[in-house]
Amino acid sequence: MATNFTKKNDFLYNCFFCDFNTCKKTDFNRHLSTQKHRSNTLTTTAKNEESKISKTYNCDICCRFFNDRSGLWRHKNKCYKKESEITPELVIQLIEQNKELQQTLLDQNKTIMNLADKAGTNNSYNNNKTFNLQVFLNETCKDAINLTDFINQIQVSVNDLEETGHLGYADGISKVFIKNLNNIDYNLRPIHCSDSKREILYIKDENQWSKDDDQKSCLTKAIKQVAHKNIKKISDWQKLYPDYNNPESKQNDKYMKIVLNSMSGSTKEESDKNYEKIAKNIVKEVIIDKN
Repeated sequence: MATNFTKKNDFLYNCFFCDFNTCKKTDFNRHLSTQKHRSNTLTTTAKNEESKISKTYNCDICCRFFNDRSGLWRHKNKCYKKESEITPELVIQLIEQNKELQQTLLDQNKTIMNLADKAGTNNSYNNNKTFNLQVFLNETCKDAINLTDFINQIQVSVNDLEETGHLGYADGISKVFIKNLNNIDYNLRPIHCSDSKREILYIKDENQWSKDDDQKSCLTKAIKQVAHKNIKKISDWQKLYPDYNNPESKQNDKYMKIVLNSMSGSTKEESDKNYEKIAKNIVKEVIIDKN
């Protein structure tokens, strides 16, 4: 007679933190309230999120990201070589060309103004007034804060933590990030989007503006850092609500939601999906007004 064994994957309820599996919901709920589960949840969550933040290496020159230091070292050799190709003669030539260009622009501007006076209208001037991205970034937004400094000054509150527990990871972290962006003057923000459809982002760091890559690596790293600050606030919440470890209390239910929704996801695919959702929410708030 064949014997049927229950496979681990056949259990209806699985706790990947403690390797606990059961077919009964009552047993699973009882496990969630144990001290072992709460301890494993906080330890595993903090380690996972911290490892996601520190596992990549970025180039100080062009903000490209690499998975290991050897790749970053090889890339930096090329970056420095490209920088060294600029000779004094080339600099002088560019200065002369810039002077000629400025004179040409001045002459053109005089012509346009003369035509406007004769026609009694400002149409020629208005048609010539086009948006210049480099002027916007390097002149209008020259005093913008660096992204690193912006992230460092973000203070996540207990209320922010509770909002994340209520709204979920993506909406909660988005709200914290966007709220702090809105607290800064438009021209001082470290992030701007020049194309809403293609989601082209320009980020200021180390006192210079650079275009983020297609994966939004710079922005994603910043999102992870804000999420990590949110997780670290859990200990402050526990001090305010010491009854959180009582399975019969309302604080315990609230605590479980906060812990679960402070995680980016149980799989890489789920985490990437949440990061992308947060990035899209931020993009909507930083689109450049070209009018």
